[in-house]
Amino acid sequence: MAHINFSDFCRFTSGAFLAFALCFAPVGAQAANTGGYQSGASAVFEEEVKPNPPLEYLCSLISLASYSDRVGLVARQSLADNGWVLQPYREDTKKVAAKYYFMKNDSSPDGGARYLVSVTGTSDLKDVKTDFAMHKVPFAGKTPAEFEREMGRKEMSPVEPLAHGGFARYTQTAFFSGKEGETTFGEELKDILKNDPDARLCITGHSLGGAVAVLFAARLMAMGVPTEQLDVVTFGAPAVGNRAFADAYSDMPLSRIAMTGDPIHAAVQSIDTSYTQFGSVQHWHRPRGSERFQHDMTGYVDVALRKFFDDVTLKRREAERWQEDGVPYEGDAVRARMTSERQDETPQVMLFADYTLDDAIADDLPYMRLAAFDLLKREIPGLVSARAAFSTLSGEDKIAECIRQAKGAGCRYALIQRYASQRIKDKREGYKISLEEALYDVTGNPLVIQGFTTNTDTMTPILAALYNEVAGRESRQAALEKQ
Repeated sequence: MAHINFSDFCRFTSGAFLAFALCFAPVGAQAANTGGYQSGASAVFEEEVKPNPPLEYLCSLISLASYSDRVGLVARQSLADNGWVLQPYREDTKKVAAKYYFMKNDSSPDGGARYLVSVTGTSDLKDVKTDFAMHKVPFAGKTPAEFEREMGRKEMSPVEPLAHGGFARYTQTAFFSGKEGETTFGEELKDILKNDPDARLCITGHSLGGAVAVLFAARLMAMGVPTEQLDVVTFGAPAVGNRAFADAYSDMPLSRIAMTGDPIHAAVQSIDTSYTQFGSVQHWHRPRGSERFQHDMTGYVDVALRKFFDDVTLKRREAERWQEDGVPYEGDAVRARMTSERQDETPQVMLFADYTLDDAIADDLPYMRLAAFDLLKREIPGLVSARAAFSTLSGEDKIAECIRQAKGAGCRYALIQRYASQRIKDKREGYKISLEEALYDVTGNPLVIQGFTTNTDTMTPILAALYNEVAGRESRQAALEKQ
C-alpha cells in the first residue's frame, strides 16, 4: 500500500519550497552581498575527489539510520552487525529540534576507537523553518560561550566568515548548549580526540544534516581539533557560509556527494550568491528502478552500496590474480571485515538463492545478491552459499536435493530463498519485491517457512530486498537458537 510518513512529507516539503524559491527569488536579492569578492568569483570552488567507497557506504548507512522510518531499520541493523554502537541524542528548543547519533566502534579495523556523528536531515516542521532561516550570522570564537556571543553580534562585515543563521543555530543547540557549568557534547568529543591522537572522527549527514556536519567540524577545528583526526562526508547538503567562511576552513577534509538532479545541494547559493560551496565533490546518478525524489537519502545509499560492492569485487579479483602470480596481497581492513568468506568457522547453514527480477531492474541482481548475502552472513556466521541456484538443481524434488547437498557439505541446515519482483500497476518504476524462504534441518524437518513483500514507495529495489532480510531475521534466529 502506498504511503508517505511525516518525515518524508517534511523532506519533500523542504525541497519543494526551496525549488519554488529558486524560481521566484528576486534577481536583486540573488546578486546582493557578494561578500567582498568579484561577482561570480565566489559561486563554487571545489575539486574532484578521489572516491573512498568503504567510507562513503558507511556514511550513507549512518545518515540513513538517523531517520526513523522503515528503511532506517535496515541501516541500523547493518551498522549493529558491524560492531557500531548507536546512541541517539535530541536537543529541543522552541525553534530547533536537533537530532543526531553518536557512534563508536572499538573493533574498528584501523586500530583504536573510531567515532562517528550523524546529523539527521529535515524530518519535521522545525527543521523546515531552520532550512529557511537564511540570514547570515558571524561565525567566530573558540569556546561554546564565544560561539553564542559571536552569533548574536549585529554588526558584521561581508569579508569575515558568515554562516547560515538556521544551520548555525542548529549546530549550537545540538553540540554546544547545555546547563550552566556542564560540559557540552562538543567539548566532550574534543577532549576524547585530544586524549587519543590516533582516534578519528567522521561527521556525516544528509541535507540539513550535512550542512550542520560541516559547521560542527568547523567548530571543532576552531577548538583545536587537528584536521588529521577529522573526516566530513555530506550527501545533498546545501552551502553553509560565505566565501570568507570557505577560505577560513578550506583545509577541512570535506567530501561532498551530490546526486544529479538534486536541487537542494545548490539551492542556497542559487538564491543568495554570496553563499559558497567548498571542498571536494562527487556527482552521482540516481539508480534505475527508483522513482524517489533525487534528494532522497535512499537513492544515495543505493549508489553507495553499488560502488562499495564494485570496489570489494575488484579487490577480490586483484587478490586472486596477484596470488596466482605469487605476489602476496594483504587487502585492506574494510575488505577483510566485509568479505563473505570466513574460513575459520565451521559451515552450519547452506544458502540456496533464486532471483527473478523484471528486465528493467536486472542490473540490480548482482548487488542485491551480494548485499543480501553479506547481511545474512553477519546474522549467521556459519553461512555458506551453494554453488547452484535453487531453480537449477537437478531432479523433481529440489528441496530434497538442497538438503542432500547441505548435509554433504557438513552443514546442519539448508536455507532456501526465492526473490521476485512485480511491477506495480500505473507506476513506471514502482515494484513489489517479495521474498519466500524456508529453513530445513538436514533430516528434512521444516523449521521456518515465511514470506515478505516490500514495495519501493519508500526505498529502492535493493533496499527493499534488504528490508525483507531484516524482517525475517527474528524467526530464523529463534529457530536456529532453539536447535
